[in-house]
Amino acid sequence: MLKRPIDLRFPPIAEAVFDRVNLRLHSDDVFFQGNHEHYLSVGASALNAIHAAIQLAGNDGAEKILDFGCGAGRVTRWLRAAFPEAETSVTDLRESDLEFCAENFQATTWPSSTDIDALQAPDRYDLIWAGSVLTHLSAEKSLSLLDKLIGWTRQGGLVIVSLHGRAVTDIRRRNAWDYLHDSGWKTIENEYKRLGYGYADYENQAGYGISLVSLDWIAKQIMGMSNVRLVLLSERTWDNHHDVLALQRVPDDNHVAT
Repeated sequence: MLKRPIDLRFPPIAEAVFDRVNLRLHSDDVFFQGNHEHYLSVGASALNAIHAAIQLAGNDGAEKILDFGCGAGRVTRWLRAAFPEAETSVTDLRESDLEFCAENFQATTWPSSTDIDALQAPDRYDLIWAGSVLTHLSAEKSLSLLDKLIGWTRQGGLVIVSLHGRAVTDIRRRNAWDYLHDSGWKTIENEYKRLGYGYADYENQAGYGISLVSLDWIAKQIMGMSNVRLVLLSERTWDNHHDVLALQRVPDDNHVAT
């Protein structure tokens, strides 16, 4: 079970729903490193960003929610607490994570895939959260997945994703977080400076690694999308680490000019 440290304070929206947060912990949660405070704070921070995007988008609520790349429920537990009436769905690669989320957060589950082109969602959603997903993909795969996520939303729905932004270069420089081996990181930084999007594989993991995205690169991509409006692009918003991007699918008769 997770334990809340006595002096731990959450953002107001997270504080308001904490009593409803299920504190059961998967015995093999890859995101839990023994630090209860950090684990809970990461989930609370995600909820705070999601709540801000919802407020800015003017959404009345979310009947159907998808946590894409849910893990063992680091954020799912907060979504469940904040939207108790919503139908919550989760997807990821590990079957044990999906089973845990189904049992503990009453989530509908479906298996994900590393083949983005083959991904098919069984439903349409009002809110999709994909934290720490695009941060591991190349530019081509990130845009392909983002297009999929937008296609899975209902009109007026929100897609909220996290990105590695310019703050990550400073974090790496200070050795506060390793991210990747030196040669790979050099490739990332060079591509980032030249193109606005840097990426390199983890060692022995083709197609999966670390990405670094500039604000102007992602803004330029959004300018080419006629079916969404930019709701939020905020630096170092999730866990004082990841940037957060929120896009709202606009009605078919109200496309944004490009």
